[in-house]
Amino acid sequence: MNELAQIFNSVAPYVGYGVAALTGLLMSKGLIKNAFYSVEQEHVGLVQRFGKHVRTNTDSGLKMKIPYFEKVSQVSLQEFQTTENLETKTTDDLFVDLPISIHFQISDPATYKFKKGNAVDLMKKNVSAAVRKYTSQKSFQELYDERQEIRDGVLKAIEDKIAEFGIQINDIVIDEPRASDAVKKTFDSVRSSSLAKEVAKNDAEADYTRRVRSAEADKQRNILIGEGVAGFREKIASGYSVLRKQLVADGVDPAAADAFMAEAMRLDTLRDIGDKGNMVIVSPDSSSGNRLAEMQTLSHTMGRTPAAEQDTKPKRSAPVASEQKPAAPSV
Repeated sequence: MNELAQIFNSVAPYVGYGVAALTGLLMSKGLIKNAFYSVEQEHVGLVQRFGKHVRTNTDSGLKMKIPYFEKVSQVSLQEFQTTENLETKTTDDLFVDLPISIHFQISDPATYKFKKGNAVDLMKKNVSAAVRKYTSQKSFQELYDERQEIRDGVLKAIEDKIAEFGIQINDIVIDEPRASDAVKKTFDSVRSSSLAKEVAKNDAEADYTRRVRSAEADKQRNILIGEGVAGFREKIASGYSVLRKQLVADGVDPAAADAFMAEAMRLDTLRDIGDKGNMVIVSPDSSSGNRLAEMQTLSHTMGRTPAAEQDTKPKRSAPVASEQKPAAPSV
């Protein structure tokens, strides 16, 4: 036992020195480690001393601080995206979901970190309120058609307010509004009806245009026909006049020449009528025999059998001489 005690007493001082050296070594390693830190790319380092912000390291790389008295918080400057699904009411009393995406980044790291509790939540609430303000003045159809205008208006309205949170909004993407199935069905029905009205309107306008153009064409055609008929009549009248003058010059009595010309014009008229189609013209001042002859002449001209020849009734034969009554004596 005495020998063991002597050995322990002889090495005890050295053990104390070793423990002290090991403790100092460990403390020096912790001191070194606590004195250095690194700032990542696209980040900034916010240095606090006893809880107070004293400086901001904006350059990435290895940095130094006072060990144990200063601590560092890193804030990313990269662009972030957050989404919201807003329920809004339109001017046509429809409740729809409006998905939006907010693209933002930190513009003032110190303000973002120390002056506002939860800057991202505050930003989302302000954006949602601004979007609802605009969408409440729009119809369901306008939400589809004017999403870009809504986006520009919201950005302009909240830009300064969001800057107070140390945040910069780069873009707001407003997606298509989403309605319930019943609302979609009703909306599709309204759109179909509206399109049908547009089609009917276009068809009516096209029909009106066709009718107007056809009427204008008929008008021009009738004018040309009238001009042609007038020219034709002028030539005919001129020819009749020349012929009558020639007859009178050749010694024909003017009254007889007039009668001849009248009859010639009448026959020319009947001929033209026969050429036009299946017509029968009965002159009111002609005898029955003359009318029948005219009808037969026109019927032959038009290639059909006269109605008088198709009569199937039995005809009486001419009376014989014995049956003829004597003529009344002359007075």
